[in-house]
Amino acid sequence: MPVRAWLGKRSAAACAPEALAALAALLVMPSARAQWSGQLSVTNDERWRGRSLSDGLPAATLSLGYDHRSGAYADASATVAALPHGVDLVAAGVDAGYAWRLSGGRVLDLGVTRREFRNTSAMASGTGYTELYAGIGGRSLSARLLYSPDYLQRGATTFYATLDGVVRPAPGWRLLAHAGAMRFVGTLPRYVMDRAQFDYSLGVARRIGRIDAQLAWTGGGPGTDVYRGRARSRQAVTLAASLAF
Repeated sequence: MPVRAWLGKRSAAACAPEALAALAALLVMPSARAQWSGQLSVTNDERWRGRSLSDGLPAATLSLGYDHRSGAYADASATVAALPHGVDLVAAGVDAGYAWRLSGGRVLDLGVTRREFRNTSAMASGTGYTELYAGIGGRSLSARLLYSPDYLQRGATTFYATLDGVVRPAPGWRLLAHAGAMRFVGTLPRYVMDRAQFDYSLGVARRIGRIDAQLAWTGGGPGTDVYRGRARSRQAVTLAASLAF
């Protein structure tokens, strides 16, 4: 996932409140120049909107990002997993957008994402989607609305809304919460059993030097997932560690 998606990792998706706060700080520094950033993350189970991309196996993601002081940005990421047949690519994506600082320290974020999947039983290999998004957030709360005209299948239209929150009870500690709701509109694709879907996560994060460690409980619905012919609950406990550079 893109760098912004991994800061305060969720899921997913979504632009974490601490990422928006950092972006707001960047926008108000008149002397700031364009900035490159990167992040390497590892987890026991790569989750995406309440589903496992790695069949419940360990995975690693490399993300690279570029931020301009004007507010324009672009990110790219690739995720590999330790699948039964060996280490292989399961997801890759890029996104680009523009962020504006608003009054009260809030940030408005507009952009587009393209995501591709392969070697994962969570969906057919070689599928992907394009999404347009608009988000607004501050230090503790952020919301985002996303629209896709080709969600995992050409002509499959979806709207996806997310809400992310963070509480900082002590220096270096964060309590994280995420909720997402998706709705298919128009003709229901052949791979979809329910028009409405949801995902969620609750977690705690601790920063130790340059390492950010997170423990989270995630899930989604309705229904279960099927991995290599076996049904599996969509709930999972994940442990992740990230190193920014």
